[in-house]
Amino acid sequence: MVVTSTVPRQALFCDLPPDILYRIASKLPPKEFARTSVLSTEWFTGCMRSACPRLTFDVVAMCKCEMKHLLYTHVWQFVREVDGVLRKHHGKVVETLQIRISLADRILAPHIDTWVGFAAISRTKNLTLDLRPPGGCKQYDYLYVFPFHLFDQESISRLQHLQLSFVSLDLPSQFKGFPNLRMLHLQIVQVNRKDLEHALSHCCTLEWLCIHRCRLDDDQLTLDSPLPRLLYLRVEFCSTKIRFNAANLATFEYHGGFIPIDLVRSFKLQSANIKLLHKDAFFQRVLISLLNGLPSVQSLTLDVCFRNIEKQWFWDNTLKFTNLEHLQLSMLIVSDEDVDKVLCSLAFLMRVTPLIEKLEVHFASYCSLWLAEAGPSRRDLGKFKYVHLKHIWITGFRAAKGQLEFLLHLIENAPALEILLVEIGEYPPNNFWLGAGEPPIEKAMEIARTCVHPMLSQNITFDVKE
Repeated sequence: MVVTSTVPRQALFCDLPPDILYRIASKLPPKEFARTSVLSTEWFTGCMRSACPRLTFDVVAMCKCEMKHLLYTHVWQFVREVDGVLRKHHGKVVETLQIRISLADRILAPHIDTWVGFAAISRTKNLTLDLRPPGGCKQYDYLYVFPFHLFDQESISRLQHLQLSFVSLDLPSQFKGFPNLRMLHLQIVQVNRKDLEHALSHCCTLEWLCIHRCRLDDDQLTLDSPLPRLLYLRVEFCSTKIRFNAANLATFEYHGGFIPIDLVRSFKLQSANIKLLHKDAFFQRVLISLLNGLPSVQSLTLDVCFRNIEKQWFWDNTLKFTNLEHLQLSMLIVSDEDVDKVLCSLAFLMRVTPLIEKLEVHFASYCSLWLAEAGPSRRDLGKFKYVHLKHIWITGFRAAKGQLEFLLHLIENAPALEILLVEIGEYPPNNFWLGAGEPPIEKAMEIARTCVHPMLSQNITFDVKE
């Protein structure tokens, strides 16, 4: 007599229907999802690896054609392929959806609506819509209108990363923000200033924010509501004043014309990278604005191009960079009239950095700095000790009086100096020489050695090179 066991087989994770697996996976944090491999190798490597697919559709890659050479046949081929793939994933969880195609015609908008709607019902966490046309995007009459009506509060709350390019945002009146959004990248986006401020003020978990070439209906963007988790902020080519309440902000980057920047509440700001392209801005005015807006920054990279450097400086200025330890200044001098102002402008900058330890100054010029003799003497500056300054690196040195006097001023007032590096020639190295014949590199190098070296103590590392 054969006795058969009536004990039912133990149910396994991989026996569950795919839809249930997808739903479970979508609710697991990344670390917990990784730990499921301990429970079942088959679950992790078989079922779950495809449970939350990441779908990326790039028209250039798929059609093997540069964006500027795309034809309508390419575009509609792309539409058909995207529609086909999304149909296969209908009802599944799709963690990431990226669409990259030029919005060349309004006729694409309904198809993009369908794809965005798919993201809303597929529990998507990371959504990218990069619809920029080729040609620099300087002129554009039509932007894709983001379909907020396809999202309910649950699908909005799932979004963690959102990148929108060439999009218009018309927020619903009852919009409550993105409660779980961690990363937001807006590029060539048209949005009402108050709507954007309202949306950002409700992104309490936001950690990373980039705003690039966005159309705002006003000349300012003010966030007084705290963004306690914001660590990275980048603003590019937005002609607007900005003010953020981000106490834990660590990195700030700005690229564009001169605008007022207010990050006074960012007491933990580690790094700021500012690149100003406005040639009509005054050097002292820019510095005063940065002193008011970024007083707590620890490392500052400032890339400036000026037509105007003031002759009169406010030496009794009380504003300071209270935490600045590393300053990297790239200074483009455009006019011959500003050659004699180099010394005073740099001396003023040094006086507002009492804790500076490392200084980099990179000189570039469209005028003749080589061996220029114009400008005041360092004796006119008085004494001001830079007691923490240890490392100086100067490039684009051409032995102009202002450069040399500034260098000697630093040496005389930096008792803790350890390293001094001077590079002779054009900056950047591939910059062109405007004068006749060869630039007087050897003469500039001789001046640097004979004037600087005798003033240095033996424990200072000194190097001059081309």
